[in-house]
Amino acid sequence: MNKFLRIISMNIFIRAGIWVWLLAGIVFFNLPVAAQAQGDVFSGAKTALKTGNSRDLARYFNHDLELIVESENVEFDKVSNTQAELILKNFFQKNPAKDFNYVHQGSSPEGAQYSTGTYQSQNGKYLVYIVLKQFGGKYLIDRIDFRRE
Repeated sequence: MNKFLRIISMNIFIRAGIWVWLLAGIVFFNLPVAAQAQGDVFSGAKTALKTGNSRDLARYFNHDLELIVESENVEFDKVSNTQAELILKNFFQKNPAKDFNYVHQGSSPEGAQYSTGTYQSQNGKYLVYIVLKQFGGKYLIDRIDFRRE
């Protein structure tokens, strides 16, 4: 009987250890996934801005976002992602893309990720400010701002 109790105790100890390792793996391996997701959004946005593709850029928009396009006199605290895509399509048609590069990236204490970049069009340069926030476990663009340099 004593041997039987030792076997059961050992079995419980091993199973508890497996659960601890599984939990640790979930916690530690999920952190890079969130960072990667944010990196994917910045990378995808960069590609879309380099080509002036509003449809590809809109894939990373939150349902509602803040949109400012100074040259178009557009300043919305909240606009639907569909309407934002149309506004930017018009902007890109008037200001065809030549290049886009990030100048700075960072994060706020509240967890928002942001970047500033330069959009080079055939008609001039624009400073672009992008803010990502997490919604349902995914980073999405919550604000995008174009201002002529």
